[in-house]
Amino acid sequence: MSIWTCPQKDMAKSKTIFVCSECGNESTKWLGKCPACNSWNTFYEQKVVETKGKEKVAKESIIPQSLNSYKAKETVRTNTGFGELDRVLGGGLVKGSLILLGGEPGIGKSTLILQICDKVKGEGKVLYVSGEESAEQIKLRSDRLGIDNEDILFLGETDIDIVKQAITNVNPKLVIIDSIQTMYSDEITAAAGSVSQVREITRTGYENM
Repeated sequence: MSIWTCPQKDMAKSKTIFVCSECGNESTKWLGKCPACNSWNTFYEQKVVETKGKEKVAKESIIPQSLNSYKAKETVRTNTGFGELDRVLGGGLVKGSLILLGGEPGIGKSTLILQICDKVKGEGKVLYVSGEESAEQIKLRSDRLGIDNEDILFLGETDIDIVKQAITNVNPKLVIIDSIQTMYSDEITAAAGSVSQVREITRTGYENM
């Protein structure tokens, strides 16, 4: 537990850095060529706000404890309905976890995700956020798979702030983002799909679990 004194007023100071949209490399000045990934004209300006005025005081001492003094707790998992996928996930979906499903276009990622949404039927609401396909396209795939589930809610959106509000309103058991590179945050000036945007969207996902 950290103890902090109450500052009279936080003084915010902003500075400008330049970030490569390809690899996320940061520089204090604009560069034509990124020294990390050798990409040309990929640096964009980004403002960083630093907060000053908080005075640190002594932190509480923490004494390491023997591992044997702790009691192991079983993690509650939700089965995906696919034995092999549950095995890869260590036994199923863990509450509060974030999983990235990657693969080449057209290999069936969206189809698998939709099937998982149906397999958790009865567990709670599922929010399916799509930034690539319309509700009609998702419904066609759902009909083809024989899925009839009132607990699957669709949201066609790419603004992460709107997605966050929907999560708060629905309080779903499971949230699907299809796909993360289509999402963007107004806090980041880079284009959707850039390293900075994906990093921010991922961070936001953890904060809202």
